[in-house]
Amino acid sequence: MMDLGREEILRRFTGLLDRALSSEEPPSGIDSELLAAATAGSEEEDGHDSYALWAAMTTLAQEVKLQSRSFKELSDAVGAQPAGTAEEIRAAFEQVREREREVQRATEYRCRKDALGVLMDLRDRMARGLEAVRGGEAEIARSSKAGWFARWFAPRNDPTPAMLSALTKGYELSIERLDQALGEWNAHEIRCQGEIFDPKRMNAIDREESREVPEGTVLEVYRSGYEWNGELFRPAQVKVACAPDRGESK
Repeated sequence: MMDLGREEILRRFTGLLDRALSSEEPPSGIDSELLAAATAGSEEEDGHDSYALWAAMTTLAQEVKLQSRSFKELSDAVGAQPAGTAEEIRAAFEQVREREREVQRATEYRCRKDALGVLMDLRDRMARGLEAVRGGEAEIARSSKAGWFARWFAPRNDPTPAMLSALTKGYELSIERLDQALGEWNAHEIRCQGEIFDPKRMNAIDREESREVPEGTVLEVYRSGYEWNGELFRPAQVKVACAPDRGESK
């Protein structure tokens, strides 16, 4: 899409208005020949991307709307002052500027929060992929320890182990880079595995009887939780150990 400057947008918009009004009678008091000469150049428009022009016009309209709102608020604030002095006008203007900064900060916060959610979801997918690849490597390792009959009929020069190793390295590097990006935005994973369940930062969506660990210990993490700027961004989803049924024979 073409990058149209403000002057170019105004020039083309003026040309569009001139062509739309060309069939109307010239305003009273203006010679028709002078009006025709003034609008003649607008008919020599070069070809352009209508979608780019429309998008640029929309952006400009939004900018004008925001500026108009700011000036209206400033005008109202100044008008409320009884014969306001220069200091009062400056203070009113600064109030409008501060409100604009607050809106900008809120917009940046929402955008960054949405981006963090996407990065976290991508990391979850990478982690599941890495787990699956490691499972495949473990299966191959078990097969390699099979008897001589299985080894004899196993395909020679099997490229699978090398492929799985490359996939493991790729997943690990990707997860490392995602963790780095999250850390740069001050988002950190909540440590859960082997920890005591924390209802403020974790959601227990499953439980399992266990005598190996104390009751309430996190046995498995289904979805990682994160803190952002020291506050909970999303809770972790975990499996928690519970005490065996008392009726169970010992």
